[in-house]
Amino acid sequence: MSKIIFIFFFLYTLLEGNKNIWDFTHSFDLKKDQICKIKIVKDYKKTFQNQGILKFRWTLYHNKRLVFLLDYEGFKKQFILETRHKLNAIKVFLTDDYKRIDQRPFGIIKFVSFDASKHKAKIDLYVRDRAKRLEIKILTPLK
Repeated sequence: MSKIIFIFFFLYTLLEGNKNIWDFTHSFDLKKDQICKIKIVKDYKKTFQNQGILKFRWTLYHNKRLVFLLDYEGFKKQFILETRHKLNAIKVFLTDDYKRIDQRPFGIIKFVSFDASKHKAKIDLYVRDRAKRLEIKILTPLK
């Protein structure tokens, strides 16, 4: 009897874990130095700025590594991304008004692949916003 219950709970967790947890996803094929702009509108007025612009681009692909530049609300960062696991993604917190860090909306920018013949990098964007307080709009590049 306990084996049946264990199998039932195991299958249930597999099915529940398969749900899509991302509230917004988008895929980009970016050329070198092509700027991607994303407008993020926040629904609260607690801070001086209720909207932010997320900009990113890549500048160099060498030895299977991508030099990636990120600018969110004026804070500029540079990353070296690879296609290997744990070296291919960046986590960006989109707001800072939550006391608990696990409740804050965040975005994951993931380097998926590089097409050497077209000189394009495939970048995926995933946004998690449990409270549904953000409005996200892609400004450039338009598909």
